[in-house]
Amino acid sequence: MSTGPLAFVISPQPWAGFHVSKHHYAIALADCGWRVVFIDPPTDLGSAGRIEMHATDIPGITSLRYQTFFPYKLKFRARWLFDRLMRRQARRLVTKVGKPDLVWDFDNAYQFRDLRPFSAKTTLFHLVDDVSSPNMGTKHADHLFYLHPSFATHAGGVVHPDHHVGHGLGRAHETAARNTDFGTPNPDQPHIGFVGNLAAAWIDWDAIEIMLTRHPQARFTFWGPHPAPDAANTALTQIVARPNAFLPGLTAPAQILTQASSVDVWLVPFIADKLLGGPLNSHKILEYLSTGKVVVMSWLDAYSGNPLVHMLPDRHSTALAEVLDQVLANLSTANNLQSMEERRAYAMARTYDQHLAHILRVAKIDIQDLHSNAA
Repeated sequence: MSTGPLAFVISPQPWAGFHVSKHHYAIALADCGWRVVFIDPPTDLGSAGRIEMHATDIPGITSLRYQTFFPYKLKFRARWLFDRLMRRQARRLVTKVGKPDLVWDFDNAYQFRDLRPFSAKTTLFHLVDDVSSPNMGTKHADHLFYLHPSFATHAGGVVHPDHHVGHGLGRAHETAARNTDFGTPNPDQPHIGFVGNLAAAWIDWDAIEIMLTRHPQARFTFWGPHPAPDAANTALTQIVARPNAFLPGLTAPAQILTQASSVDVWLVPFIADKLLGGPLNSHKILEYLSTGKVVVMSWLDAYSGNPLVHMLPDRHSTALAEVLDQVLANLSTANNLQSMEERRAYAMARTYDQHLAHILRVAKIDIQDLHSNAA
């Protein structure tokens, strides 16, 4: 690892596997010269109290895995005792790794309910997901950042506008947005795309079926894992059978990006009442906007009034197929060069590097000073 300042990134998801916001922020820190220790959630390592450090394929980032030195089931049977012992667990991690300059905690499941035992110069509690239970506290962090204001209030914190940080654009989409053109449109045979877990209960398959019926000339591609069609999901069964619907299954993001320039319209079709936590925001929107192409979507609070998307007027509206009708009837206008550039610029202004710079500035963390102290 480098000789830069030391950061602990505490995540509810392990380093290995699909990378989400916690991983992207860790990578952004490492790119700025930080030594990053990415702390996985507690796991069974076969020995109580065991702590393992593993190199990653990202320079500057080490993955830390640990098993609590006490029975983990205390979290569910004696929470007060669990919290007390986790303070000792924090000190054990510091003894193993060293005292951090920064602790950046993304864990809404509250493995560590108090960040003070890490003895860091600065502590951040960052809610990119809602808390597991209301009023669990702000972990005595120096700053509480949040994806949505309701996340802060649910935790019992105070809403500060400069602590509100939306979704970030990942490196793969950022790179693609910098290096690819918008593709060649085909208004006679438009390509409509969707990326996500097709087994999710919130997807509005009824609206999708209407779209497929009204636009047989269009190609609809749904990337993502999906259940086998059966009698319990008649809409999906009918969709799979349609000649203009294509379901490639689970596909690597990099492979999807190689095909993204052929997409004319991106979909975000959901039933608001089935969304866990409600229709607040989605990282998918930034990824779509980074391609420049028009987005047809159900209502999301974070994009209310945003002219860059074609969105239903409120969470109760079910006329998503009509929105697609209007867009396809004027596709050349919806995807004119100026509009596509504006969408791409909006996404590129929200990369994780830019979010990181904002967060460090608000938290008054001067990396140059930390480098000087570490030297």
